[in-house]
Amino acid sequence: MIGKACFLLSLLQAVVSGQWSADNPGAVTAQNGLCARIPCHYKYPSYLKNKPRTGIWFNSETQSVAFHSRNHSVISRKFQHRTRLSGVLRHNDCSLVIDNVMQQDTDFTDKPTIFPAEMEAGQPVNMTCIFNTTCDGTAPTLTWVTPADEPPSASRSVTQWRDTLTYTSVLSLTPALKHHGQNLTCRVTYPTVSSEQILTMAVEYAPQNLSITSPDDVNSSWVSVKEGTSAVILCSVQSFPASNLTWRHLGVTLNATRSNNELWMEFPQLTRQDAGVYQCVAENEHGTAERDVTLTVEYAPQNLSITFPDNVNSSRVIVKAGNSAAILCSVQSFPTSNLTWGHLGVTLNTTRSSNELWMEFPQLTRQDAGVYQCVAENEHGTAERDVTVTVECE
Repeated sequence: MIGKACFLLSLLQAVVSGQWSADNPGAVTAQNGLCARIPCHYKYPSYLKNKPRTGIWFNSETQSVAFHSRNHSVISRKFQHRTRLSGVLRHNDCSLVIDNVMQQDTDFTDKPTIFPAEMEAGQPVNMTCIFNTTCDGTAPTLTWVTPADEPPSASRSVTQWRDTLTYTSVLSLTPALKHHGQNLTCRVTYPTVSSEQILTMAVEYAPQNLSITSPDDVNSSWVSVKEGTSAVILCSVQSFPASNLTWRHLGVTLNATRSNNELWMEFPQLTRQDAGVYQCVAENEHGTAERDVTLTVEYAPQNLSITFPDNVNSSRVIVKAGNSAAILCSVQSFPTSNLTWGHLGVTLNTTRSSNELWMEFPQLTRQDAGVYQCVAENEHGTAERDVTVTVECE
Protein backbone atom coordinates (compact mmCIF):
# COMPACT_ATOMS: atom_id res chain seq x y z
CA MET A 1 0.00 0.00 0.00
CA ILE A 2 1.47 3.36 -0.95
CA GLY A 3 1.16 5.57 2.12
CA LYS A 4 -1.74 5.34 4.48
CA ALA A 5 -4.17 6.99 2.09
CA CYS A 6 -1.96 7.04 -1.01
CA PHE A 7 -1.23 10.57 -2.26
CA LEU A 8 -3.38 13.66 -2.35
CA LEU A 9 -3.69 16.13 -5.22
CA SER A 10 -3.41 19.81 -4.52
CA LEU A 11 -3.88 22.47 -7.16
CA LEU A 12 -2.63 25.96 -6.38
CA GLN A 13 -5.76 27.35 -8.02
CA ALA A 14 -8.04 25.18 -5.91
CA VAL A 15 -10.97 26.84 -4.29
CA VAL A 16 -13.28 24.95 -2.02
CA SER A 17 -16.49 24.86 -4.01
CA GLY A 18 -18.77 22.39 -5.72
CA GLN A 19 -17.14 23.25 -9.06
CA TRP A 20 -13.94 21.48 -8.09
CA SER A 21 -13.70 17.68 -7.86
CA ALA A 22 -11.02 14.98 -8.12
CA ASP A 23 -11.41 11.29 -8.88
CA ASN A 24 -8.67 9.00 -7.62
CA PRO A 25 -8.69 5.65 -5.78
CA GLY A 26 -8.55 5.53 -2.02
CA ALA A 27 -5.67 3.08 -2.18
CA VAL A 28 -3.28 1.60 -4.72
CA THR A 29 -1.44 -1.68 -4.25
CA ALA A 30 2.13 -1.63 -5.53
CA GLN A 31 4.81 -4.28 -5.81
CA ASN A 32 8.30 -3.92 -4.44
CA GLY A 33 10.78 -3.01 -7.18
CA LEU A 34 8.14 -2.09 -9.74
CA CYS A 35 6.57 1.18 -10.72
CA ALA A 36 3.13 2.17 -9.51
CA ARG A 37 0.54 4.33 -11.24
CA ILE A 38 -2.13 6.20 -9.30
CA PRO A 39 -4.99 7.17 -11.64
CA CYS A 40 -6.30 10.69 -11.05
CA HIS A 41 -8.69 12.95 -12.96
CA TYR A 42 -10.19 16.29 -11.86
CA LYS A 43 -12.71 18.93 -12.83
CA TYR A 44 -12.44 22.69 -12.39
CA PRO A 45 -14.48 25.83 -13.14
CA SER A 46 -14.59 26.67 -16.82
CA TYR A 47 -13.41 30.25 -16.26
CA LEU A 48 -10.03 28.87 -15.12
CA LYS A 49 -9.52 26.96 -18.37
CA ASN A 50 -6.67 29.15 -19.57
CA LYS A 51 -5.11 29.76 -16.16
CA PRO A 52 -1.80 28.12 -15.23
CA ARG A 53 -2.00 25.26 -12.75
CA THR A 54 0.36 23.27 -10.60
CA GLY A 55 0.03 19.63 -9.51
CA ILE A 56 1.35 18.60 -6.12
CA TRP A 57 1.25 15.11 -4.61
CA PHE A 58 1.80 14.61 -0.90
CA ASN A 59 2.72 11.56 1.13
CA SER A 60 -0.10 11.44 3.65
CA GLU A 61 1.98 9.58 6.24
CA THR A 62 4.91 12.00 6.40
CA GLN A 63 3.26 15.05 4.79
CA SER A 64 6.30 15.23 2.55
CA VAL A 65 6.06 16.28 -1.09
CA ALA A 66 6.14 13.36 -3.43
CA PHE A 67 5.77 15.41 -6.62
CA HIS A 68 5.68 19.08 -7.58
CA SER A 69 5.11 20.02 -11.18
CA ARG A 70 6.79 23.47 -10.86
CA ASN A 71 9.45 23.17 -8.17
CA HIS A 72 11.34 19.86 -8.10
CA SER A 73 13.59 21.09 -5.29
CA VAL A 74 10.78 20.74 -2.75
CA ILE A 75 10.27 17.08 -3.56
CA SER A 76 11.31 14.85 -0.70
CA ARG A 77 14.68 13.13 -1.18
CA LYS A 78 12.87 9.82 -0.93
CA PHE A 79 10.98 10.61 -4.14
CA GLN A 80 13.62 12.56 -6.05
CA HIS A 81 13.81 11.42 -9.71
CA ARG A 82 11.24 8.71 -9.04
CA THR A 83 7.93 10.49 -9.59
CA ARG A 84 6.28 11.98 -12.65
CA LEU A 85 2.85 12.67 -14.08
CA SER A 86 1.66 10.22 -16.68
CA GLY A 87 -1.00 12.61 -17.91
CA VAL A 88 -1.29 16.32 -18.70
CA LEU A 89 -2.77 18.64 -16.09
CA ARG A 90 -4.50 20.89 -18.60
CA HIS A 91 -6.26 17.80 -19.96
CA ASN A 92 -7.72 17.10 -16.52
CA ASP A 93 -5.29 14.20 -15.92
CA CYS A 94 -3.32 14.27 -12.70
CA SER A 95 -2.23 10.59 -12.65
CA LEU A 96 1.06 9.95 -10.86
CA VAL A 97 3.75 7.35 -11.61
CA ILE A 98 6.26 6.27 -8.97
CA ASP A 99 9.24 4.31 -10.28
CA ASN A 100 11.07 1.60 -8.35
CA VAL A 101 8.71 1.28 -5.38
CA MET A 102 10.92 0.54 -2.36
CA GLN A 103 8.59 -0.12 0.55
CA GLN A 104 10.28 -2.83 2.56
CA ASP A 105 7.10 -4.58 3.61
CA THR A 106 5.79 -5.04 0.09
CA ASP A 107 6.18 -8.37 -1.77
CA PHE A 108 5.69 -8.94 -5.47
CA THR A 109 2.48 -10.94 -5.55
CA ASP A 110 1.03 -10.06 -8.94
CA LYS A 111 1.26 -13.07 -11.23
CA PRO A 112 0.85 -13.56 -14.95
CA THR A 113 -2.12 -15.56 -16.17
CA ILE A 114 -1.89 -18.62 -18.43
CA PHE A 115 -5.01 -19.32 -20.47
CA PRO A 116 -5.34 -23.12 -20.79
CA ALA A 117 -5.80 -24.61 -24.25
CA GLU A 118 -6.68 -28.17 -25.20
CA MET A 119 -3.50 -30.15 -25.85
CA GLU A 120 -3.36 -33.27 -28.00
CA ALA A 121 -0.19 -35.29 -28.41
CA GLY A 122 1.54 -34.46 -31.68
CA GLN A 123 -0.73 -31.51 -32.51
CA PRO A 124 0.63 -27.91 -32.49
CA VAL A 125 -1.03 -25.57 -29.99
CA ASN A 126 -0.70 -21.91 -28.95
CA MET A 127 -0.62 -21.06 -25.24
CA THR A 128 -1.30 -17.48 -24.15
CA CYS A 129 0.10 -15.75 -21.07
CA ILE A 130 -0.80 -12.17 -20.09
CA PHE A 131 0.29 -9.73 -17.42
CA ASN A 132 -1.70 -6.58 -16.63
CA THR A 133 -0.27 -3.46 -15.03
CA THR A 134 -1.23 0.19 -14.72
CA CYS A 135 2.42 1.22 -14.58
CA ASP A 136 3.89 2.59 -17.82
CA GLY A 137 7.40 2.91 -16.44
CA THR A 138 9.70 -0.10 -16.27
CA ALA A 139 8.47 -2.72 -18.74
CA PRO A 140 8.31 -6.36 -17.62
CA THR A 141 9.65 -9.31 -19.59
CA LEU A 142 7.48 -12.40 -20.15
CA THR A 143 9.33 -15.69 -20.62
CA TRP A 144 8.29 -19.34 -20.82
CA VAL A 145 9.83 -22.39 -19.20
CA THR A 146 8.74 -25.59 -20.96
CA PRO A 147 9.56 -29.30 -20.67
CA ALA A 148 9.94 -29.53 -24.45
CA ASP A 149 13.17 -30.76 -26.00
CA GLU A 150 13.52 -27.59 -28.08
CA PRO A 151 13.74 -23.97 -26.83
CA PRO A 152 10.30 -22.35 -26.64
CA SER A 153 9.15 -20.17 -29.54
CA ALA A 154 6.98 -17.25 -28.42
CA SER A 155 5.64 -13.97 -29.80
CA ARG A 156 5.19 -10.91 -27.59
CA SER A 157 2.97 -7.82 -27.75
CA VAL A 158 1.76 -4.90 -25.61
CA THR A 159 -1.68 -3.30 -25.73
CA GLN A 160 -3.32 -0.59 -23.68
CA TRP A 161 -6.92 -0.02 -22.73
CA ARG A 162 -7.55 3.07 -20.64
CA ASP A 163 -5.05 2.94 -17.77
CA THR A 164 -4.15 -0.73 -18.13
CA LEU A 165 -1.17 -2.08 -20.06
CA THR A 166 -1.47 -5.72 -21.12
CA TYR A 167 1.72 -7.64 -21.91
CA THR A 168 0.98 -10.79 -23.92
CA SER A 169 3.19 -13.74 -24.86
CA VAL A 170 1.94 -16.52 -27.14
CA LEU A 171 3.88 -19.79 -26.96
CA SER A 172 3.83 -22.22 -29.90
CA LEU A 173 4.58 -25.82 -29.00
CA THR A 174 3.78 -29.37 -30.04
CA PRO A 175 3.15 -31.41 -26.88
CA ALA A 176 4.16 -35.06 -26.76
CA LEU A 177 2.80 -37.91 -24.69
CA LYS A 178 5.79 -37.68 -22.33
CA HIS A 179 4.84 -34.08 -21.46
CA HIS A 180 1.55 -35.13 -19.84
CA GLY A 181 1.63 -34.10 -16.19
CA GLN A 182 4.71 -31.90 -16.58
CA ASN A 183 4.77 -28.19 -15.78
CA LEU A 184 4.55 -25.24 -18.15
CA THR A 185 5.65 -21.94 -16.59
CA CYS A 186 5.07 -18.32 -17.60
CA ARG A 187 7.37 -15.91 -15.76
CA VAL A 188 7.16 -12.11 -15.50
CA THR A 189 10.46 -10.41 -14.68
CA TYR A 190 11.37 -6.89 -13.59
CA PRO A 191 14.91 -5.70 -12.83
CA THR A 192 14.66 -6.67 -9.15
CA VAL A 193 11.61 -8.93 -8.82
CA SER A 194 9.78 -11.67 -10.66
CA SER A 195 6.78 -13.97 -10.33
CA GLU A 196 5.41 -16.88 -12.27
CA GLN A 197 2.31 -18.93 -13.02
CA ILE A 198 2.61 -22.71 -13.38
CA LEU A 199 0.25 -24.85 -15.43
CA THR A 200 0.32 -28.65 -15.27
CA MET A 201 0.09 -29.86 -18.85
CA ALA A 202 -2.84 -32.14 -19.62
CA VAL A 203 -1.89 -33.74 -22.94
CA GLU A 204 -4.74 -35.70 -24.47
CA TYR A 205 -3.94 -38.90 -26.36
CA ALA A 206 -5.57 -42.04 -27.71
CA PRO A 207 -5.57 -45.30 -25.70
CA GLN A 208 -2.12 -46.88 -25.55
CA ASN A 209 -0.33 -49.78 -23.82
CA LEU A 210 -3.51 -51.80 -23.30
CA SER A 211 -2.67 -54.77 -21.08
CA ILE A 212 -4.53 -57.78 -19.72
CA THR A 213 -3.48 -59.27 -16.38
CA SER A 214 -4.81 -61.86 -13.97
CA PRO A 215 -3.80 -62.95 -10.45
CA ASP A 216 -3.96 -66.54 -11.67
CA ASP A 217 -1.81 -67.39 -14.66
CA VAL A 218 -0.95 -65.05 -17.50
CA ASN A 219 1.24 -66.10 -20.42
CA SER A 220 1.21 -63.40 -23.09
CA SER A 221 -2.42 -63.49 -24.27
CA TRP A 222 -3.32 -66.75 -22.55
CA VAL A 223 -5.02 -67.20 -19.18
CA SER A 224 -5.41 -70.71 -17.81
CA VAL A 225 -7.63 -71.47 -14.77
CA LYS A 226 -8.83 -74.70 -13.14
CA GLU A 227 -12.46 -75.68 -13.57
CA GLY A 228 -14.70 -74.95 -10.58
CA THR A 229 -12.60 -72.09 -9.28
CA SER A 230 -13.23 -68.35 -9.56
CA ALA A 231 -11.22 -66.04 -11.76
CA VAL A 232 -10.78 -62.32 -12.41
CA ILE A 233 -9.11 -60.71 -15.43
CA LEU A 234 -8.10 -57.04 -15.52
CA CYS A 235 -7.98 -54.90 -18.64
CA SER A 236 -6.06 -51.63 -18.18
CA VAL A 237 -4.97 -48.90 -20.57
CA GLN A 238 -3.19 -45.56 -20.63
CA SER A 239 -5.13 -42.64 -22.13
CA PHE A 240 -6.27 -39.07 -21.51
CA PRO A 241 -9.08 -38.44 -21.18
CA ALA A 242 -9.90 -41.78 -19.59
CA SER A 243 -11.29 -44.42 -21.95
CA ASN A 244 -14.58 -46.24 -22.15
CA LEU A 245 -13.69 -49.92 -21.63
CA THR A 246 -15.65 -52.97 -22.81
CA TRP A 247 -15.24 -56.74 -22.39
CA ARG A 248 -16.69 -58.85 -25.26
CA HIS A 249 -17.06 -62.56 -26.01
CA LEU A 250 -18.44 -64.07 -29.20
CA GLY A 251 -19.64 -60.62 -30.26
CA VAL A 252 -21.60 -60.07 -27.04
CA THR A 253 -20.78 -57.26 -24.57
CA LEU A 254 -20.22 -58.73 -21.12
CA ASN A 255 -19.06 -55.74 -19.10
CA ALA A 256 -18.45 -52.04 -19.74
CA THR A 257 -17.43 -48.88 -17.91
CA ARG A 258 -17.20 -45.21 -18.88
CA SER A 259 -14.28 -42.85 -18.32
CA ASN A 260 -12.19 -45.38 -16.47
CA ASN A 261 -8.87 -46.88 -17.56
CA GLU A 262 -9.47 -50.18 -15.74
CA LEU A 263 -12.17 -52.85 -16.11
CA TRP A 264 -12.41 -56.23 -14.37
CA MET A 265 -14.10 -59.34 -15.77
CA GLU A 266 -15.15 -61.84 -13.10
CA PHE A 267 -16.04 -65.54 -13.20
CA PRO A 268 -17.51 -66.77 -9.88
CA GLN A 269 -17.17 -70.48 -10.86
CA LEU A 270 -15.54 -71.50 -14.12
CA THR A 271 -16.85 -74.26 -16.35
CA ARG A 272 -15.53 -75.60 -19.63
CA GLN A 273 -18.22 -73.56 -21.40
CA ASP A 274 -16.46 -70.36 -20.25
CA ALA A 275 -13.36 -71.19 -22.26
CA GLY A 276 -12.75 -69.11 -25.38
CA VAL A 277 -11.43 -65.81 -26.73
CA TYR A 278 -12.34 -62.60 -24.90
CA GLN A 279 -11.70 -59.10 -26.23
CA CYS A 280 -11.08 -55.86 -24.34
CA VAL A 281 -11.74 -52.61 -26.24
CA ALA A 282 -10.65 -49.15 -25.01
CA GLU A 283 -11.96 -46.02 -26.69
CA ASN A 284 -11.81 -42.26 -26.17
CA GLU A 285 -12.35 -39.29 -28.48
CA HIS A 286 -8.85 -39.65 -29.95
CA GLY A 287 -8.81 -43.33 -30.89
CA THR A 288 -9.28 -47.00 -30.03
CA ALA A 289 -7.14 -49.87 -28.76
CA GLU A 290 -8.08 -53.53 -28.34
CA ARG A 291 -6.55 -56.81 -27.28
CA ASP A 292 -7.65 -60.46 -27.10
CA VAL A 293 -7.05 -62.99 -24.37
CA THR A 294 -7.72 -66.72 -24.63
CA LEU A 295 -9.24 -68.21 -21.49
CA THR A 296 -8.63 -71.92 -21.03
CA VAL A 297 -10.30 -73.98 -18.32
CA GLU A 298 -8.19 -76.82 -17.00
CA TYR A 299 -9.79 -80.08 -15.81
CA ALA A 300 -8.92 -83.68 -15.05
CA PRO A 301 -9.39 -86.46 -17.67
CA GLN A 302 -13.09 -87.19 -18.29
CA ASN A 303 -15.27 -89.27 -20.63
CA LEU A 304 -12.54 -91.80 -21.37
CA SER A 305 -13.75 -94.12 -24.13
CA ILE A 306 -12.46 -97.22 -25.96
CA THR A 307 -13.52 -97.82 -29.57
CA PHE A 308 -12.84 -100.56 -32.12
CA PRO A 309 -13.58 -100.00 -35.83
CA ASP A 310 -14.93 -103.50 -36.44
CA ASN A 311 -16.75 -104.65 -33.34
CA VAL A 312 -17.49 -102.83 -30.07
CA ASN A 313 -19.75 -104.41 -27.46
CA SER A 314 -19.58 -102.41 -24.29
CA SER A 315 -16.17 -103.31 -22.87
CA ARG A 316 -15.59 -106.42 -25.03
CA VAL A 317 -13.85 -106.75 -28.40
CA ILE A 318 -14.14 -110.02 -30.38
CA VAL A 319 -11.65 -110.72 -33.20
CA LYS A 320 -10.90 -113.86 -35.24
CA ALA A 321 -7.47 -115.37 -34.82
CA GLY A 322 -5.05 -114.38 -37.52
CA ASN A 323 -6.69 -111.04 -38.17
CA SER A 324 -5.26 -107.65 -37.32
CA ALA A 325 -6.90 -105.25 -34.90
CA ALA A 326 -6.59 -101.70 -33.64
CA ILE A 327 -8.24 -100.31 -30.52
CA LEU A 328 -8.48 -96.55 -29.78
CA CYS A 329 -8.42 -95.02 -26.30
CA SER A 330 -9.55 -91.35 -26.20
CA VAL A 331 -10.27 -88.93 -23.40
CA GLN A 332 -11.31 -85.32 -22.76
CA SER A 333 -8.97 -83.19 -20.60
CA PHE A 334 -7.04 -79.94 -20.39
CA PRO A 335 -4.15 -79.88 -20.44
CA THR A 336 -3.91 -82.98 -22.61
CA SER A 337 -3.24 -86.28 -20.83
CA ASN A 338 -0.47 -88.82 -20.83
CA LEU A 339 -2.07 -92.07 -22.10
CA THR A 340 -0.93 -95.63 -21.42
CA TRP A 341 -2.08 -99.05 -22.62
CA GLY A 342 -1.28 -101.91 -20.22
CA HIS A 343 -1.84 -105.71 -20.03
CA LEU A 344 -1.14 -108.03 -17.12
CA GLY A 345 0.77 -105.24 -15.36
CA VAL A 346 3.00 -104.59 -18.37
CA THR A 347 3.01 -101.26 -20.26
CA LEU A 348 2.43 -101.85 -23.95
CA ASN A 349 2.14 -98.37 -25.41
CA THR A 350 2.31 -94.79 -24.16
CA THR A 351 2.04 -91.24 -25.44
CA ARG A 352 2.55 -87.88 -23.76
CA SER A 353 0.30 -84.84 -24.04
CA SER A 354 -2.18 -86.44 -26.38
CA ASN A 355 -5.79 -87.34 -25.74
CA GLU A 356 -5.73 -90.33 -28.13
CA LEU A 357 -3.69 -93.58 -28.14
CA TRP A 358 -4.03 -96.58 -30.44
CA MET A 359 -3.18 -100.17 -29.51
CA GLU A 360 -2.49 -102.34 -32.58
CA PHE A 361 -2.35 -106.13 -33.14
CA PRO A 362 -0.81 -107.05 -36.54
CA GLN A 363 -1.99 -110.72 -36.28
CA LEU A 364 -4.02 -111.90 -33.30
CA THR A 365 -3.39 -115.25 -31.60
CA ARG A 366 -5.09 -116.86 -28.61
CA GLN A 367 -2.22 -115.58 -26.44
CA ASP A 368 -3.38 -111.99 -27.18
CA ALA A 369 -6.72 -112.56 -25.49
CA GLY A 370 -7.27 -110.93 -22.11
CA VAL A 371 -8.01 -107.69 -20.27
CA TYR A 372 -6.34 -104.50 -21.43
CA GLN A 373 -6.37 -101.23 -19.53
CA CYS A 374 -6.13 -97.61 -20.77
CA VAL A 375 -5.01 -94.99 -18.23
CA ALA A 376 -5.24 -91.19 -18.82
CA GLU A 377 -3.46 -88.78 -16.47
CA ASN A 378 -2.75 -85.05 -16.25
CA GLU A 379 -1.84 -82.71 -13.39
CA HIS A 380 -5.45 -82.51 -12.22
CA GLY A 381 -6.37 -86.21 -12.04
CA THR A 382 -6.59 -89.70 -13.57
CA ALA A 383 -9.15 -91.77 -15.51
CA GLU A 384 -8.95 -95.41 -16.60
CA ARG A 385 -10.98 -98.06 -18.37
CA ASP A 386 -10.67 -101.78 -19.21
CA VAL A 387 -11.50 -103.64 -22.39
CA THR A 388 -11.59 -107.44 -22.81
CA VAL A 389 -10.15 -108.80 -26.08
CA THR A 390 -11.56 -112.20 -27.14
CA VAL A 391 -9.82 -114.19 -29.90
CA GLU A 392 -12.05 -116.70 -31.76
CA CYS A 393 -10.52 -119.74 -33.43
CA GLU A 394 -11.42 -120.78 -36.99
